[in-house]
Amino acid sequence: SCRSMARAAIQQPPEQQQQQQQLQKQQGQQQPAELQVPDPHKPLVLAVGHMGPRYWAWVHKPLPGKPRFFQSTLLENITRCPWWVVPVVWLPLYAAVSCAAAWRHGVQAPQLMALQLQGVVLWQAIEYAIHRFLFHARVSSYWGITMHFLFHGNHHKFPKDADRLVFPPLPAAAIATCIYGLLLVALPPPTATALMSGVILGYTAYDCLHYGMHHATRLPGGVLQELRTRHAHHHYSDSAHGYGISSVLYDVLLGTRAAL
Repeated sequence: SCRSMARAAIQQPPEQQQQQQQLQKQQGQQQPAELQVPDPHKPLVLAVGHMGPRYWAWVHKPLPGKPRFFQSTLLENITRCPWWVVPVVWLPLYAAVSCAAAWRHGVQAPQLMALQLQGVVLWQAIEYAIHRFLFHARVSSYWGITMHFLFHGNHHKFPKDADRLVFPPLPAAAIATCIYGLLLVALPPPTATALMSGVILGYTAYDCLHYGMHHATRLPGGVLQELRTRHAHHHYSDSAHGYGISSVLYDVLLGTRAAL
């Protein structure tokens, strides 16, 4: 009966009770890695992949603070980039590409301005596509989850980490090189170069605006404030909508504009 079982348990020698407690503790420590939640105070990048499907619920529950990615100080510093690096690196490049379009390729000022505007809109399409289809890809493997956290999941888990918000120059330069290469394949060099200057301007505005959305006390103008509200909604309420950051254009066109 239940009473006899309880009585027998009470009457167990202390040594046997201690052995059972140690066994239960060891079994708890030997949980499969996918059932364990990573300690946010320890290096995270190589730990999150063990979570498996549970990663997706975990990563969309934001935490404050700045996580550590790697045990190595060198690797840790490589993953950090202050926001001001973006305008310092990319605005001079924007000016150089604009001058190349005008002086080397002979693009006249009115045409250059029109192509730059188209380049900004093209960047907004690229921004939307990367954010929706790459950064929010539902990967499931260990390395898929690890790479997702490294490139974007960390931003959803720790949205106030100011040092990992903007693109570091090297990966941004790799993306820019690919974009320019594709433009040169599809278009004449003068048109491709003028468009690329607009893409660079659009990217620079995007990354600076993105930083301001998370860390500025207030953004000027109603449009920017609404963009900020929508981006906060994407982070804290509905990560399946609102993939455009510098514009809602493609969210509207592709049906992913959040209903606030």
